Amino acid sequence: MTIQTNDEHEGRFLLNNEADIRALPNKLQRRRSRVTGHFEKNNNIFSTCLLEVGKSAVILDDTCDETISNRILASTQLLFSSVCGGAPVSFVSSQIERCIFEGVAAFSIPVPTTVHWIQRREYFRLPTPVIEPAMCEIVLDNGEIARNPLSDISVGGIGMLAQASFPTLKQGARFGSCRIDLPEFGKLTSDIRICNSASITLGNGIPAKRYGCQFIDLPHQERSQLQHYMSNHELTMRANHTHS
Repeated sequence: MTIQTNDEHEGRFLLNNEADIRALPNKLQRRRSRVTGHFEKNNNIFSTCLLEVGKSAVILDDTCDETISNRILASTQLLFSSVCGGAPVSFVSSQIERCIFEGVAAFSIPVPTTVHWIQRREYFRLPTPVIEPAMCEIVLDNGEIARNPLSDISVGGIGMLAQASFPTLKQGARFGSCRIDLPEFGKLTSDIRICNSASITLGNGIPAKRYGCQFIDLPHQERSQLQHYMSNHELTMRANHTHS
């Protein structure tokens, strides 16, 4: 199973060298980074972390739900995604099995043959604050104006959260003049395109939807405004991490 990219230029973000491939999962494991596993044609997700990166296998934390674990084990296509050094990283596996790691049930997958790592700054997706999140104001097809919090943001686009009951936004749909409210940094306006969607469960256990959206022709001035917001927020995150 290979990683499929939407654009030909994204191929340059694929790591094929064995040393590079091993380096990224090792970083994720050392930093105890959370990893999101996507299964059943990416329609469902689970949260895990890397416990060990061996010579031929990667060991991941099992879920606490036996039913979900069995569905994961029955999957023949899995996508794993995380963030390393502020940049998105992902890899796929067509095999997964249960194992015992340090006396506890865990998952085992083969060491990936390729890893997708977007290192260019413009593609970095930065998590937005939970307490005072950035918001997206979007006009729906029925004329209703919705305000949804963002889960993450980059110069290229946003991750927009919505309630599970929120009207379904079709992949490829374009919405004009959406307003992005950046706390303490003002508002910017841009058309967005829906690139992907997923049903997720928030940290408080509430089901939700996440829409991956691309900015369309974001003006230079507003791009600079967004970069300023991201730089400031990233510095705040690093400072909080240093003092925690």
